[in-house]
Amino acid sequence: MLSKLDLMTVKPDDHRNVISKWNSCMKGFFWNLLVFLFGIAVPTFLILLGGGRLNLETTIALSAGASAFSLMAINLFLSTRPPLLERWIGGLDRLYVTHKWTGISVLFLAIAHERIGMDFEKGQVATVGLAALAVDVAEVAFYVLLVLLLVSWMKRWPKMIRRFMPWPGGGNGDLLPYALWRWTHRALGLVFMALSFHQLFVRVPFEANTVADSYLNSMAAFGIVCFLYTQFGWLLRRRSYTVTDVTPHPAATIIQATPKRRGISARPGAFAVISAGRAGLREPHPFTVSGASEDGGLQFSIRALGDYTRRVRERLQVGDNLYVEGCYGTFDYRKGPARQLWLAGGIGITPFLSFADSLTAEDTRKITLVYAITKEEEAVGLDRIRAAEARCPGFRFVLHKSETDGRLTSMRLAEYAPFPLREAGLWFCGPAPMREAILSQLRKDGNAPREVHFEQFEFR
Repeated sequence: MLSKLDLMTVKPDDHRNVISKWNSCMKGFFWNLLVFLFGIAVPTFLILLGGGRLNLETTIALSAGASAFSLMAINLFLSTRPPLLERWIGGLDRLYVTHKWTGISVLFLAIAHERIGMDFEKGQVATVGLAALAVDVAEVAFYVLLVLLLVSWMKRWPKMIRRFMPWPGGGNGDLLPYALWRWTHRALGLVFMALSFHQLFVRVPFEANTVADSYLNSMAAFGIVCFLYTQFGWLLRRRSYTVTDVTPHPAATIIQATPKRRGISARPGAFAVISAGRAGLREPHPFTVSGASEDGGLQFSIRALGDYTRRVRERLQVGDNLYVEGCYGTFDYRKGPARQLWLAGGIGITPFLSFADSLTAEDTRKITLVYAITKEEEAVGLDRIRAAEARCPGFRFVLHKSETDGRLTSMRLAEYAPFPLREAGLWFCGPAPMREAILSQLRKDGNAPREVHFEQFEFR
């Protein structure tokens, strides 16, 4: 959902563009370095430092367990969606990429910790009291962890498997309904608490005063606090709205809502996490804010693509409570170059509606918006886009209807833009296959934009 920057080509004389790309790369590098440092390097070093004369297998097993535990704590921190970190590294998508790969690492490290043999001297192995209980708890927690992590990956299994092995209620061929997937993620926090109990009372081969033990206990406390925040912090983060209008457009369900007290601050192109006070709609889901009014009102344009979005269309009513958390994302044209191409595919028009609303007559950028749909009846917000075109001299709008204009190609896209695409920034929102096909064609044609920004709504 999340903005990404594709570093394709850089003009030698564009100093500011080079600096921006360099800063983005360096932030990504340092962020990954920090995760590796505190998740793997530090716990491994402390195990080596405090383990004494342990054999190689035991050292590897303990290092794997300490690293898996530390990475789980980091993942629980990422689940809080920290705004400062999101803005620093350039988008919530990068947090979720890290979240995914640390989760994968946790699985393999946990297996290594469990399956690689550990050889301790007689008297070091816990046999009675809380220490023995902690060992038993960890045995159960390990298998629960394996199951939960495998369940979390069902969404990412190949489409062919999902097609022939549907899970009842999953929708769109998914093996796992979103609600069940979300509860499995909550259960991972409980598993971490069980493993924290294991860490607290099992001293093999360390004592409570060792640096390694203190570090892991600190990670345990940190992870538990983050987990509790994800479960109850929404009471502080979310804002209450009232649904004032629900319009069943052919291409989307258009929702208008006004804040009951203080609303969120919605930036153009940002997204929010919303839920409603009605049965079947209480699960929080991310959607782009397609419009924001001066009185704090918000608009969401939601296409019925899955179980939840279909329930929104069927059940949400005027007067319902809407709970909004945000805003998130760094999909912002205002930080881009003087020449920009905005490309929307289908309901991907939503961020560009708020972009268009923010344009003024004084804006000096040269911007072309290409809106690709099948037929004109599917278009959303044409009046707002055309009002922006009339208001802003540098803004140009092209409606591409595949029913009459044919398939949108890179050559046609280059014809629509009144400037060389190599000198422009491309902002894209729409189906991933469309984005990949267009970018591939532009590269082959030698028209690759100097920078590409896009959103992807994929939280699992």
